[in-house]
Amino acid sequence: MAQSAGAPSAMAGTFGEALAEFFGTMVLILFGDGCVATFALFTKLGANGAATPFANTWPVIIFGWGFAVMLGIYVSGAISGAHLNPAVTVSLAATKRFPWSKVAPYVLAQVLGAFVAAGILYFVYQGALNANAAGNFAANVGGVFYTSPKAFVGTFGAFGDEFIGTALLVGLILAITDARNQPVQANLNPLIIGLLIVAIGASFGLNTGYAINPARDFGPRLWVALVTGGASFSANNYYFWIPIVAPLVGGVVGAFIYDFTIAKVLIARGLMKSGTAETKGESVREPSVG
Repeated sequence: MAQSAGAPSAMAGTFGEALAEFFGTMVLILFGDGCVATFALFTKLGANGAATPFANTWPVIIFGWGFAVMLGIYVSGAISGAHLNPAVTVSLAATKRFPWSKVAPYVLAQVLGAFVAAGILYFVYQGALNANAAGNFAANVGGVFYTSPKAFVGTFGAFGDEFIGTALLVGLILAITDARNQPVQANLNPLIIGLLIVAIGASFGLNTGYAINPARDFGPRLWVALVTGGASFSANNYYFWIPIVAPLVGGVVGAFIYDFTIAKVLIARGLMKSGTAETKGESVREPSVG
């Protein structure tokens, strides 16, 4: 009597991919918002209460987030493609690189991963947060968890900053991972994308804190809303919608710009995949030998 094959594990399908997105995004936020905590909460640990050396400089933020993205991609890249960002997921779906049926599970996993990471950081840094909150958590230390514009940056400027930053992010991810366009090999793809985050932060980061990722902002903002009675959503004149809408729109625009410019040139020239690299989801992977 023939034995029936067992049902495939849920881990092998969308659930497993969403789980990878959850943990990849959680790692991203733990390291990313962790470096913001270092930057913002430990400002006078130098001699005689002087500014803390190195900790309060912008390179801590941009390199911290770059390494955070790199590590998040290493966690989940082989399983889900390591989107770690609803703007990336929606952009890939809009350009037919990713099925729309998986968008909701991926985005939910990303937001939950960011939310859980924010909760962990809240308890790890509770002493420092309370010491700096001065009676108004959202106003004084909320920036550890979510982004906000500088006082002189208006709505148009903030939206444009997030739009352009995310368009560059998605367009350059497609350029970096396109196997026809000198793809990064030897498993260095996450490092190069991490350096892309550093470059965007150095050029566009200070206006708004460069969310360029709706989950990175909304998940931690939701956690702070729970512990402050919703103050994080009304902060900065209800700024919360900009780090959601601008990255989603900018990412899609960046993806289409790439498809209708550089990708068209690659097709017109008949360029083939470079070396032995193959593109899966968002990751360029080299096939195993043997």
